[in-house]
Amino acid sequence: MSMFSVTIKRLQWRFGTSTGFTVVELLTVITIIGVLAAVLIPSVASARTAADTAKTRVQFSQWATALAAFRSEYGYYPLFHPSHTVNGGADETDHLFHDVLTGRKREGSPLTPGSSAALQNKKAISFFVFSEADFTASDSLTPNQLRDAFGTTEIAVLVDRNLDGVINATDFGATLPLVGGIRPDATDFPASGVRSACVFYCALPGATAAAPRFIFSWK
Repeated sequence: MSMFSVTIKRLQWRFGTSTGFTVVELLTVITIIGVLAAVLIPSVASARTAADTAKTRVQFSQWATALAAFRSEYGYYPLFHPSHTVNGGADETDHLFHDVLTGRKREGSPLTPGSSAALQNKKAISFFVFSEADFTASDSLTPNQLRDAFGTTEIAVLVDRNLDGVINATDFGATLPLVGGIRPDATDFPASGVRSACVFYCALPGATAAAPRFIFSWK
């Protein structure tokens, strides 16, 4: 007889011959697991949201630093798409926000002579290096677009166009850009403007007009 069989027999002699769980025991275990899941799952989701929010703010900060370097070199901020969004006007070959800040196209070729990116970044200086992870996949619903840590592609970009130290309606027009179908109100973005050189913002996943939630680069 093997040592394992002897051990089993000793346990059966000590605790009884039945080694299974009763229905009550199973229900108790299932209840405990359910309670733990109810407590832990929201906590994990909340922690993940907080981490992705922090990562998105870091991303915005890096882009803002690149824009500051652009202004330091040329004395003005670049002019992006009229929608004031990072991916505004982007297509398979041109991405104005990317092209202006990197001084070249995504595939590495020089900027098209006479294009908006080439006219603004005249020296084709690389102010920032984007990675493939910064863009959505080519087979996604919104292919080859810049994304935040949540995968959101609707990201607003506002710059201090008149260099007065404040970003307000004189810099972006009558209304703030829409992101995710919603736009910040006076609670989030004061009518008097924000003292900043550039501002990025996007809507948090699940945000609605009735319950708007945003990630701002300056908060």
